Amino acid sequence: MGHAPRFETIACEDLYRKLVMGEPVVILDVRTESEFDERHVPGSMLVPLHQLEQRIAEVPNSGTPVAVLCEHGLRGVSACGFLAEHGIGPLYNVAGGLAEWRGPRGHRFGLGPSRWLVQNFEQLPRGLALDVAMGRGRNAIFLATRGFDVDGVDLEPAAVAEARSSARKLNAPIRAVVGDLEDGTYIVPEDEYDVIVVFNFLHRPLFPDLREGVRPGGVIIYETFTEDQPTWGRPTNPDYLLRKGELKERFADWEILAYREGVEPERPGGPPRASASVLARRPGTAPRED
Repeated sequence: MGHAPRFETIACEDLYRKLVMGEPVVILDVRTESEFDERHVPGSMLVPLHQLEQRIAEVPNSGTPVAVLCEHGLRGVSACGFLAEHGIGPLYNVAGGLAEWRGPRGHRFGLGPSRWLVQNFEQLPRGLALDVAMGRGRNAIFLATRGFDVDGVDLEPAAVAEARSSARKLNAPIRAVVGDLEDGTYIVPEDEYDVIVVFNFLHRPLFPDLREGVRPGGVIIYETFTEDQPTWGRPTNPDYLLRKGELKERFADWEILAYREGVEPERPGGPPRASASVLARRPGTAPRED
């Protein structure tokens, strides 16, 4: 009888779809530091192949699949074999490596939706959603693939263009526009949205507009960095960091459905980050439409 394979092979396109759809996957890049610095898949962790034996304890082994990525897929075979021998899995070797990767590269946040959004997805009322400071659209696309009608806004034209492109690839249409939420170029309409999503963005004067933009009975799901973040990395400007308990106070007169504040990775294998997260429902009931 043959032995069961110790790891599977996954195509870049299939891995990309898993990440964007919110499936938990750790991307382990086993190339050199110089290769990684030149380009890498967003959200991946680097442990060069020649360091893997000494640093194997850094590789998450909690049952979350680990996708091993190198330049062309050859080093990935060696890495997967070594990891399998040490009981780590499930394992994927990314076929063709980064040379075949056609998804986004190198920006700060991962490709998949924010964990706080995935964890609280079932509590969101279905309907019209707005993703504020959407970046490259990872949360907007996640919602669109699950039946939401989604608007998204961001200041950076390149990010909006990438969000539109990714949404088309996944057949998840979103209305993505370039707009400045801080200078009034983009104004959140009142009583418009069932869900407003805000991640990794803080402009305190915008809070009243966000609150008024949600319909009665709708929700805001919000997560961003706190004043403890400089211990772990960027951002460090206090203008972009929540004070302790501030996010909860902003919605004290709403129904708090979920809340957390502390230091934890945003994704398996990711760096620690100090953040606060809230899911809050606006009081009242939205009027029924005829």
